[in-house]
Amino acid sequence: MEVVSEISLARHPSDLVPAALVLLILTIFLMFGVASIPWLDYSESSTTYYLGGFCDYDGCHGYTDREEPFRTVFPVPYILVLTALALSVFELGFLVLSMFWKVEVSGVGILITGTLGSIALLVAAIYLYFGLLMTFWSPASAPPTAPWGVGAGLFLAFVVAVLFLLATIVAFFAVRYLKALGRERVSPS
Repeated sequence: MEVVSEISLARHPSDLVPAALVLLILTIFLMFGVASIPWLDYSESSTTYYLGGFCDYDGCHGYTDREEPFRTVFPVPYILVLTALALSVFELGFLVLSMFWKVEVSGVGILITGTLGSIALLVAAIYLYFGLLMTFWSPASAPPTAPWGVGAGLFLAFVVAVLFLLATIVAFFAVRYLKALGRERVSPS
């Protein structure tokens, strides 16, 4: 007789595979959002700062012509977010690969890509916050009077990092279920 745990992510282990696919695809779409929405706003000049460049009344420009700390801080989170995006695509590839072929390393691949991707996304948000915002918000000036506003991309990065980690956990257990399903033997009748 098989013992079924009452604490589970889904009603049946076979529900984990579609849930993992949905969570990973949602993570990839939200990661595109994190990479394309503003991370910082400057209210005094209506300048919006994205990871790849900034936009003002003259149009959109890269950070190579900007002063410090803009040209050194923004490229690092941009690279980290793109790395997390690439790792989420690899994680989806490992999940799809394990659905069709019983590859032994797919569970490990999912854990490595998912963990590294969520860490890269968290590091991107923390690096931008401390590298740029703490430069402008010193203890001498109070944050409410500062003209800088945190954009939606910085907040969404934390949410997507948690969702990415959750998708990794669900995908790992889905792969374990698929491996266990492939090992079951059919009794001859």
